[in-house]
Amino acid sequence: MSADYRQEAVAYYDKFSEPPPGDVDFYRARVTARTRVLELGCGTGRVLVPLAGAAGYVQGLDHSPAMLAVCREKLAGAGIDERRARVEVADITDFDLTGRMPRFDLITAPFRVMQNLETDAQVLGLMRCIARHLAPGGEAILNTFRPRGPAAELKARWDARDGIAHGWARPDGGDTVWITENCTRHRDNPLIVYPVVTYRRHDAAGAPIDEARLEIAMRVWFPDELLELVRGHGFETTGLFGGYDGEAWGEGSELVVAFRRAD
Repeated sequence: MSADYRQEAVAYYDKFSEPPPGDVDFYRARVTARTRVLELGCGTGRVLVPLAGAAGYVQGLDHSPAMLAVCREKLAGAGIDERRARVEVADITDFDLTGRMPRFDLITAPFRVMQNLETDAQVLGLMRCIARHLAPGGEAILNTFRPRGPAAELKARWDARDGIAHGWARPDGGDTVWITENCTRHRDNPLIVYPVVTYRRHDAAGAPIDEARLEIAMRVWFPDELLELVRGHGFETTGLFGGYDGEAWGEGSELVVAFRRAD
């Protein structure tokens, strides 16, 4: 796997990722023309670019230069310059912007970004960075998927995926892109699964013409674990949501927790 493990699949990811419905509107409703936003794991700018059109300033961080290149193209296409939004390569578990810019009113990590952090040390770094960069009175929001069942059931479902069957077909011009998933391995305590997403492009006659793979780590967070993490780092929750369209905590497909400093 290359240092920028998203590079091979970045064009497919940008077109065919399936984020939770309503998340962009959810975040945009929390900003005004004066809000300073820090987005962790901003990727190709799916959330960042719309927020940059509404907020006072948006700073995006991501480890993938390939993803950020797409994000910069989108910002330029939307006529948004660096006075309103800027993105840069950074480790979201170990960064410090406080020496060169003010703290932020809203810190987000949309589309389950924190689930890519495998180790407790990385998670600790993420929480410390959030605390360091959150302005007084500001709010942070983290999101993971809601596990459907205990660990054994989750592992069994992932093990049943072979990367060939049960795919999704998506049209792309005159071509069709098939998207499949499989799990190469998993690890316990905490539960981490290691999916591979494969994109296979076929022409109108059904002949294969391209293939790209995206390998990721996905740490599973159960609701109580996520709340314990937030509260254990001295934050108080300001909102608990089961998704971005009004779902109750514990009932929707997502775990979305908003929080602020407790002091």
